[in-house]
Amino acid sequence: MTRKYTLSKNERLKSLKVIRNLFEQGQKFKTSPLIVYYHFHEKKNSDPDPFPLKMGVSVGAKYFRKAVDRNLLKRRMREAFRQQKLTLQEQLTQSHMLLDVFFVYAHASISEYNMIRDAIKFALEKFSSILEQNNQQ
Repeated sequence: MTRKYTLSKNERLKSLKVIRNLFEQGQKFKTSPLIVYYHFHEKKNSDPDPFPLKMGVSVGAKYFRKAVDRNLLKRRMREAFRQQKLTLQEQLTQSHMLLDVFFVYAHASISEYNMIRDAIKFALEKFSSILEQNNQQ
């Protein structure tokens, strides 16, 4: 099986209802320069969606007035996620769980790609360890 390092439309959080639910009922933690909101839930048998991991990104206009800067940061977050998501995605598929995750950029200056990549790597590893703990119980 070839590994697909893609980030299709179906893997992104777009529904306002789902995103609002994620912010209200989900959990969060901070890993500089990001705030990560997430919500695990069980996959229903009637759910035909083959994507167990959905993500969204946001950069506020409070610190970055220019859309060019906001878009740069969003591209960096999506790229870092795209390159590192596969192991977590496979874990979620095996455990029949779904994960919605939303990355909010919460820093006043533009971070380098490596810093964003490390923050997303930390978040995905944390999700992986949460899944392992749930599977052991």
